[in-house]
Amino acid sequence: MAKKLGKKARKFAHKNLQSVAKRNRKLRSQFVRRPRRGSNGQVNELPGDADERMPQRANDSVMNDGEVASLVDGLEFPEDEIELNSDISDSDGYLSEDPDCLYYSDSEGSNVINDCVVQDGLDGHNDEMNIEIKKQKKKLKKLLDKDPEFGNFLEKWQSELESYRSTEDSDEEDMDCNDIDSNDKNPPNDKILTRTTINEWCQLVAKEPKAPSLRSLLNAYRDACRFGVHSRSPSVQRIQSTEVFYHIISFVLSEADNIFRALLEIPDNVNKGKIMNLRSSKKWQTIEPLIKSYLQNSLGLLNQLTDNQILAFVLTRLRASAVLFSAYPSTSRRLLKILIHLWASGDHNLSLSSFLMIREVASLLPECLDLCLNKSYNTYIATSKLVNDRNIKHIDFLMDCLVELYSLDVQKSCERATSSIGQLNAILRQASKTKVKEDLRKIDNWQYINCVNLWVRFLCCNYKDYNLHPLLPSVVQIIRGVAHLFPGTHYIPMRLRLVQMLNELSSCSQMFFPIPSLLFDCLEFRDTSQAEQGQKIKVNFSSLLKVPKNLLKSRHFHEECVLSSIDILSTHFAQWSYHVSFPEVATIPLILLKRLHEQTTIESLRRSVKRLLDQVYEHKIFVERKREGVSFSPNDKTSVESFVQDLQAEKSSGKVVFSTVLRSSAKKIGR
Repeated sequence: MAKKLGKKARKFAHKNLQSVAKRNRKLRSQFVRRPRRGSNGQVNELPGDADERMPQRANDSVMNDGEVASLVDGLEFPEDEIELNSDISDSDGYLSEDPDCLYYSDSEGSNVINDCVVQDGLDGHNDEMNIEIKKQKKKLKKLLDKDPEFGNFLEKWQSELESYRSTEDSDEEDMDCNDIDSNDKNPPNDKILTRTTINEWCQLVAKEPKAPSLRSLLNAYRDACRFGVHSRSPSVQRIQSTEVFYHIISFVLSEADNIFRALLEIPDNVNKGKIMNLRSSKKWQTIEPLIKSYLQNSLGLLNQLTDNQILAFVLTRLRASAVLFSAYPSTSRRLLKILIHLWASGDHNLSLSSFLMIREVASLLPECLDLCLNKSYNTYIATSKLVNDRNIKHIDFLMDCLVELYSLDVQKSCERATSSIGQLNAILRQASKTKVKEDLRKIDNWQYINCVNLWVRFLCCNYKDYNLHPLLPSVVQIIRGVAHLFPGTHYIPMRLRLVQMLNELSSCSQMFFPIPSLLFDCLEFRDTSQAEQGQKIKVNFSSLLKVPKNLLKSRHFHEECVLSSIDILSTHFAQWSYHVSFPEVATIPLILLKRLHEQTTIESLRRSVKRLLDQVYEHKIFVERKREGVSFSPNDKTSVESFVQDLQAEKSSGKVVFSTVLRSSAKKIGR
């Protein structure tokens, strides 16, 4: 007979046996908290979930792809999720109101949401209850008539029950009063908000910011921020008209900042330092509950809204109150997480409004700048996973915004740029060493190329004003390494984009890079058959890194290669056209252009190549004639610089016009 386990043995088995642990995991998976669904079938977020889930939304699309997940892990910055001390209470933002504040009950007309339906349902329910009560009274009266002693018994117990209820009610009233005194707030008001009431409050607050109706108006704003989400809450049911909702939101967002500044007696150009000093004053302590309620409810409104136009309006109005957010660093961090998510959305107006707010908060709060830079960078990397004709402008806009954010503190940004460029270099070295398909795919993707392009633009934007020379060789090494790692005509779009980056770096640093050598494949003649010449498939290099095989011999691909190369060479020649070494720079490209002009049968390409050939050859002869009249050697840097200055003087005088005519192609690569 098996012996029963003891208490300690059963406890040990329950905690440590694998079968028990497996069963516990199954049970836990069945009771995972799921988001609640509202009456309309939409998922309602649980309180506190929005802010925790917000920073992960932009990365969801990347994490679904296991092949790119490792790349993102290598390019992302680690995020510091340690929150500051909570500086706005976790209450629902309700403010105690003046009991004498005016309320008006008028008809809301056709905008009332289900008003008539609800009223008819209540009336019918009340009628049924009255009929049932009358029936019960008749039955009770018959019982009293049959048995008088039963009536005496009921009277005795009714008197005792009333005395018990009176004592219980008095105890509950005392407890409620104690709770209200301890919390210093009243229960939410359940009076219906009408147009007349809101109009009256807005007029009173506009005339006198210290009016008692300000608290009532902010409570109405609190209910409006929850409108449509917590629809079962009695306080939210106060708003039964969309017109009232829009009126409350528009007035509070438009006037709240002016009202708070008038109450605090601060100017429009107040900075964060004055706000932090003002927090210790009695005036601030009096107004602080109003400010906290406004800021907290505004964050809830941003989490709730889905309409891009309304979100852009809310962000535009909240930007005026950025200095108030700066008084609460923890709340500002929550705000930044929401803003960065909205910034990455595809709507341009919403992205622009979000970025302006992000820049304002980041400039006011240096302690939040790290979070802003990390999350915006990671969001940009996640968003740039896929590039096509529809989103290329949006990704380019995100890149420009990110460069502007990193330019707020260039010294701190240099550390992050060094770390990111080091990651890019490590990925490139591994791929160059192994040549394995998995390692090559970490480079042959838009995230890697867009990340390189980001730091190229950062260097071009700040190279002249800051000492960023240590970063330049590493970026150039990455660009040339990637260009040589992927030879052949398949990767011509990627190579053209990389050469365009070198052109930008050369222009900002005034350093020469051998760009024409990377374009030799593009200037080769490609014979196309009659069937392929008739194809009308267009190839857009701006949204491609690799060209499909079926388009390699198409006429449009050949035209795109030549025109793109002409545009890049024109930019390169225009930059060095007045340098003493221009004849040597143009020698080999001229040979290739002459060969292409002789071999191509496409008349439009012949004209473009011929125009560039004539201009470059003419300017080459001009510089050679100028060099014949000098006696210094190329090693004499001082004489070379004076020679270049003389050529620049002739350029400015208008005697020689080369750089303005050189860019004859309408095709633009890169940006």
